[in-house]
Amino acid sequence: MLTEEARGRIEKVLLRERERVLEAIGKFDENNENLQDRAGELSVYRFHMADIGTEAHEQEKDFALASMEGRRLYALDDALRRLYKTPEAFGICERCGKDIEEARLEVVPEAQLCGQCQNLVEEASDQPV
Repeated sequence: MLTEEARGRIEKVLLRERERVLEAIGKFDENNENLQDRAGELSVYRFHMADIGTEAHEQEKDFALASMEGRRLYALDDALRRLYKTPEAFGICERCGKDIEEARLEVVPEAQLCGQCQNLVEEASDQPV
């Protein structure tokens, strides 16, 4: 079970990471607006099809990264809700009920599984159907 001091450290990590993710999402939005502006400018001039492909690829890449960051933001918000709603249960593995390693929570503060259970889940998902 995490001490109150450890929960406070994890809360700070969650809040810092949440802020970083929000900034990253904001940059993706800004980049997307810039791409749209440039695409509008290109329509006035003759352009090469490869330029369109490059712009489309960059936009798709940004959308994929923004989507990943959006999922991470949801996980961080969920972890903060769990931490605030039931602080005594935060840091308990949802699969086996054992404590999640404090070092793991400092690196992956939104973790819901201990390292051992996470490995089992990942191994099971790697198995062919």
